[in-house]
Amino acid sequence: MCAIGLMLSLCVNGYAHSSDTGRLYAVLVNGGRNRLTNHERYWNDCAFLYRTLRQTFRVPKRNITVLMSDGGAPSEDMLRADERGFLSSPVDLDGDGQSDVDYPATEEALVNALYSLSRRLNLYDHLFLFIIDHGGTYGGDNSFIWLWNDERMTDYYLASLLDKFRVGSIVILMGQCYSGGFMADLMREGRVMATACSDSEQSWKCPDRPYEEFVYHWTCAVNGADEYGHPVYADTNDDGEVSMQEAFRYAQAHDQAFETPQYASWPEQLGEEWTFQRALSSTVGVREMETTEQKSTAIWTLSGQRRSSAGGHSIYIQRKGGKTKKIVR
Repeated sequence: MCAIGLMLSLCVNGYAHSSDTGRLYAVLVNGGRNRLTNHERYWNDCAFLYRTLRQTFRVPKRNITVLMSDGGAPSEDMLRADERGFLSSPVDLDGDGQSDVDYPATEEALVNALYSLSRRLNLYDHLFLFIIDHGGTYGGDNSFIWLWNDERMTDYYLASLLDKFRVGSIVILMGQCYSGGFMADLMREGRVMATACSDSEQSWKCPDRPYEEFVYHWTCAVNGADEYGHPVYADTNDDGEVSMQEAFRYAQAHDQAFETPQYASWPEQLGEEWTFQRALSSTVGVREMETTEQKSTAIWTLSGQRRSSAGGHSIYIQRKGGKTKKIVR
């Protein structure tokens, strides 16, 4: 889609475009839970995504906040990929000789980091949140994240932190077990979300490399290459950019683990049009202050079927096999 067409599309669907320079901010979290469960593959996923943001998309270092297990302390906090001993998590994620880790992945540090960002960002900014970690469930869609030192953060608590943001858009990528349980609490208008599995499933590692299956393929898709630099083609509409919907579809198609990746976008076209390039160049829509809470809302699934709800919002999440799950808020 050309720039003019994209701007018109966003405005027609309740979004406004700003000519100001857009700013993309990212928060990367690896809780690890504790020394015995903080697998090296989690660090690998964080580092791969960090390099993608810095080297492929040139996101400024100051715009990326990294919360990593014990925060870069010299103690051995990470279980080696071969499970034959422990390492201290490296603080240099992109090989430039500088520390890229800002805080430990504790509840206090994550709360402070998100709260601080929410005070700084505005409608011309966009937030990308990545969580790779262990996860748990209290049953149903009540999931939580294991943070460092065996701390937990529930889905509804994380939702309360994200609701403090008044930004153009928020994209959330989660790779932990039971991550699909966060969908019901985190999805709002102006957000796109992808998770490695449903609310009742565990997520899995790659069978042939020290990464997590779903998020590894997702990162390959947006990066345009795997960790060895071999080209990856996820740009199905050949517009030169990989949208969040295209990244999800690529990762879903290449995910061979026993897990069911989840995807949601509100509105549906936001995930089709949101790319890292557009977030950086301010051609992702900025939400108008006028709310549509009391209006009937049309939501489109990935299959293109339109459904409407009055007096509230319905989100349809596509699963493997064509099944959908409805969440009404």
